[in-house]
Formats: sequence, structure tokens, C-alpha cells
Amino acid sequence: YLEEEDLHVYTLLDASPSMDFGNPPKLQYAKQVAAALGFIGLTRSDRVLVETIGQPPSRRGPVLRGRHNYWRLCDYLIGLEANETTSFNQGVKNFCLRNSGRGIVILVTDLMDKKGYHEGLRGLIAQQFDIYLIHLMSAEELDPELTGDLRLVDSEDDDVAEITISVPLLRRYHQTLNAFVGEAREFWARRGITYLMASNQQPFEDLVTGYLRQRGLVR
Repeated sequence: YLEEEDLHVYTLLDASPSMDFGNPPKLQYAKQVAAALGFIGLTRSDRVLVETIGQPPSRRGPVLRGRHNYWRLCDYLIGLEANETTSFNQGVKNFCLRNSGRGIVILVTDLMDKKGYHEGLRGLIAQQFDIYLIHLMSAEELDPELTGDLRLVDSEDDDVAEITISVPLLRRYHQTLNAFVGEAREFWARRGITYLMASNQQPFEDLVTGYLRQRGLVR
């Protein structure tokens, strides 16, 4: 007996308010990556599904197959906005409840959630998905050009912080950022998950055809 098994390719996008930051906005960049990966999957006749982390539990994204459905994928991506408030952990849990089959999951997120991401990751691992994480940050976050007295407002929960920018403060910021990225890279790598840090200034076609090809996701 010969059994032919379809490959399911899931792209899970972060559409929280923090993804609206940067120039271009991180969500716009994430959409470009999802469109490129989706096109590759559709031309290979894989089953392609794109969803957002904050999507309601009962609403599933479109399941597409075949190159002729690429326009439907693009229409879906164009309609996405950075306004979802569901936590990363709960959103990924909802995704696992909607999609019980195995396959490849490509997460595109800035990982900026005060409740963390560890619980959500364990849910994906439990379902034996082949997971790729694209940790997306803006150039403004990686190397902020700020001066003077500022009032910062958290786009996720409206938390306010009044600060005075100084050289020691910027140095401490970079130390905290490096620790955050380092912990994420180590946490995901320990569990056999492909981790990639990407900037919104990096040409997305280089990301898709370069690094992801090296890691075996794209051929």
C-alpha cells in the first residue's frame, strides 16, 4: 500500500499592537514574509494556512492549495491589522485547538508579551509540529535614536514610563535587549526549534531565499 500525505504549512503571524511599530511596520514586513512562503507552498501543492495569534478560537484561517489561490492569500493578508489583544500563550493554545494535524509552523512575532511565550511553545511541541521562529524587531527597537525627556506609552497595555535619555540608560537598554534576545534564542534552540532574528530593514527576499533556504525550510 502506498499512502500519499499532504504537507501542511502553517504561518502564524503576530498582529498585536506592538507589531504596528517601525518603518516599515513589523506587521507589514511579516505579511511580506507570509506571502512569499505561502507562494512557495502553493506552487508545491502543499496545504497552506495563514492565521494570526490573536484570532478567535472558533475562526480558522483559509486553507489554500494550488497557485491559483495565491490571490486569496494576498487578500487575507491585506486585511490584517495590528489590533489583536490576545496573549501569545492563549493565542497559540487556540491555534493548537483549531489545527490538530502535524506539519510545519512558521511563527513570525516580536515576542513582546509581558506574559511570556513559554507555555504557548510547549503546546506546539506537544503536537509535534516542525517549528520555525522568525523573531522580528524593528531597527528603531534594535538601535533607538532617542534624546531628551520622553513619556513612553506601551502600545499593548497603555503602561506609561517617563524617562530621560542618557548614555548610561541607552547602554543598559542594549544590555537588556541582548539578554532578551539571547534568552529567546537559547530557549528555542534547546527544544530543537529553528530560531532566526530578523530586522524590518532586512530585505525579506534575502530572508526567505537565503537564511531559510540554508535551514532547509525553502528549497
